[in-house]
Amino acid sequence: MILASIFVCFCLASAFNYYRTRRQRKFVANLKGPFTWPLVGSMHKIVLLTQKNFFQHSSKYLAKYGILSRCWIFHRLFIPVADLELAKQLLQSESHQQTGHELMRDWLGNSLLCCPQEQWAQRHQRLATFFQADKKLQLLKLLQEKAEQPFADLSVLAESREVFDAWQIMSSQVLDLIFAVNCGVCPSDQYKQAFADLTELYRQRFLGLKSANRFTFWLGSPFVRRRQLRLIKRINNENKLVLNQCRQQLQVKNDSIAIKVDHIEAPTKLDHQALIDVLAASENLNDEQLLAELNTCNYLGYLLCSTTLCFALVQIARHPTVQQRCYEELRKEKEINLHELPYLEAVLKETLRLQPPQLIVQRQLSEDFAYTHSKVGDAALPIGAEVYINLYELQRSELTQHFDPERFLDPTSELLSFGLGPRQCPAQQFSLLLLKYLLAPLLLQFELLPFGDALRPNLRLAPGSRNGFQLSVKLR
Repeated sequence: MILASIFVCFCLASAFNYYRTRRQRKFVANLKGPFTWPLVGSMHKIVLLTQKNFFQHSSKYLAKYGILSRCWIFHRLFIPVADLELAKQLLQSESHQQTGHELMRDWLGNSLLCCPQEQWAQRHQRLATFFQADKKLQLLKLLQEKAEQPFADLSVLAESREVFDAWQIMSSQVLDLIFAVNCGVCPSDQYKQAFADLTELYRQRFLGLKSANRFTFWLGSPFVRRRQLRLIKRINNENKLVLNQCRQQLQVKNDSIAIKVDHIEAPTKLDHQALIDVLAASENLNDEQLLAELNTCNYLGYLLCSTTLCFALVQIARHPTVQQRCYEELRKEKEINLHELPYLEAVLKETLRLQPPQLIVQRQLSEDFAYTHSKVGDAALPIGAEVYINLYELQRSELTQHFDPERFLDPTSELLSFGLGPRQCPAQQFSLLLLKYLLAPLLLQFELLPFGDALRPNLRLAPGSRNGFQLSVKLR
């Protein structure tokens, strides 16, 4: 009797689920996709996905179902896309909501990434204005000072030719620089450790079954959740102190806006305009939104720039002709100049093409999306569908798997790693500037050696390597 009742309930739930998605099913009837079980859909495709096997499963999925397909998980419709023609049409539209950051909503929930659509344009423009050309010139001196700091750890490793993991050294350099640019301070060691620990915690949670949603995480990992909230509080407390300093400098007369925080010694403010100064002057951001915006810029700058820098070091070490050409270009310049390093910029863009730090760009359609396609034909995707644009597979093919910076010396070459259209990264040019000023002095002082094991790719929010980014160096 009990089994019969369960079976009847399952059938009723399946019928209801099919009825509520009948309109979407008509739109995607022309698309291939994995077998859809009653009620649960293609859940087996998600359950079997892990950080280690993501790239392997992704390639097999595309080979079997094509560059445009459909995948049902319960009532949710996923549209995996690895096609340049369709991706451009989707990314050029600003009417669809950007998604994919639910995992980090406790930390970044009120930032640009997760804000309502009606607030998005204004908040995006604020960040774009800060990172525009004249602002980059103000930060150029800061970048030079940070990038030219002696690489003491690398000098020791150069003497022994010891193989090391580039992430362990370079991520710390990037973290200091990102904090200086965005917060305008030299943060405390406790703050940097809390930030690195929180980022690592989220990377470990990625693609985990216990992190499928907020309820399963609360139920399955209560101690991890408690540690996560404690780290978020520690980071925000120090951010609030810096924010109060900024407001005092702006001579805010209303003392009631000062934020009460736990007793922490305030960090020393640096002498340049930082992102937090711009955000503090904004009248339409409350404190929660402001802190989330700052945390988002710190997190994305740290993780994505560190990932790109480490991949670039490995690629340069394993391509001696590329390294030699970079070195010759740098030696010709008396001082590092953004506009006079075209080949080094091409190396970074080629690294971003092969290993985009934001591997998946996600959009949830807020209205039916009509598209045209030279191969698939003209059709439409239904409202509510969740589109997953796989930049890793999209920017690769049989002819473009190899590392060739020459392709980006052609000004017509396209790079989608920063996005495209109105929702592209507002700090695109600044990120390239930052990476060049970290990489250039290193290449002038050291020769990168292709020692160590080959990369073993995995996906932990951003692409990485299970065995690290192994190489060696020697002094020039």
